[in-house]
Amino acid sequence: MGLIYRNLEVITNDGYKIETWFFPAQNPPSESELRNPNENRRTHEAPGEAKRPTIIICNGDAGNMSYFQLYLAKNWTSRGFNVVTFDWRGFGKSSPFAMDRNYLCYTEMLEDYRAVIRKTSEQEEVLDGATAIVGWSTGAYLSMITAHTDNLVNAFIGRSLPTDFDDFIPLVMQYKNKTRNELLVPDDFPTELMPVHIAPEFEKPLFLIVGENDFRTPVWMSRKIIESLPETTPKELMIVENAAHGGKEDPMLIAFDDFIKRTSDFLMANLRPLHGERPSAAE
Repeated sequence: MGLIYRNLEVITNDGYKIETWFFPAQNPPSESELRNPNENRRTHEAPGEAKRPTIIICNGDAGNMSYFQLYLAKNWTSRGFNVVTFDWRGFGKSSPFAMDRNYLCYTEMLEDYRAVIRKTSEQEEVLDGATAIVGWSTGAYLSMITAHTDNLVNAFIGRSLPTDFDDFIPLVMQYKNKTRNELLVPDDFPTELMPVHIAPEFEKPLFLIVGENDFRTPVWMSRKIIESLPETTPKELMIVENAAHGGKEDPMLIAFDDFIKRTSDFLMANLRPLHGERPSAAE
């Protein structure tokens, strides 16, 4: 794809290596660079200002950062954002971590996120107070929790965001033919921080996208969260026709160009440092 990137050395507080890639804001590669990448190796020259807003992308409960994230990185970096991708512990080239597939998530994922955010904030290209995080499904609620609790995060973009486990688990049981014992939540997971519970106090810019035919995290969940936010919180809801939860029916995939444009415009309008303002106390 011709993208310029570098590895970041990320180690969690409990000693796990988190494979992380940093893509600085960059102009798209030329046709000659794409045809002969070895002969025309690109060097990084930041477009415009050296310090840029940054988007950190996390996975859902499967897959790794070398898939859809690269297309997001290609498009957001060409619009002037730095982009960071990473693999949870137990995935890709991150440190091994034993996982039970019956668990919806692991509390340790929140520590992985914390470590990536801190390392990202140390990069010279990163503009202070202008970092957004992005996640889908499992990654969506992990992202909203992280955005709520981490003062280095300034905005949140989520796809297929569940309200809480009480709403979400029965729908997964119904539509994925799972039993309750196949949909476990760790005892130490902060369920009180699930999206619908923190929404009334969530003051950072929030953008949600959901497919109109999503039966696992239906449109009503995103609407409920949006409607629970403080009136002053910048917010936007994008509902995609003929889209469902993920895979080939992923609303981000079906409406890709519109999603990139709308999220880029939303962040550029609402990240305070881009307008010469300091982040609010909540950020």
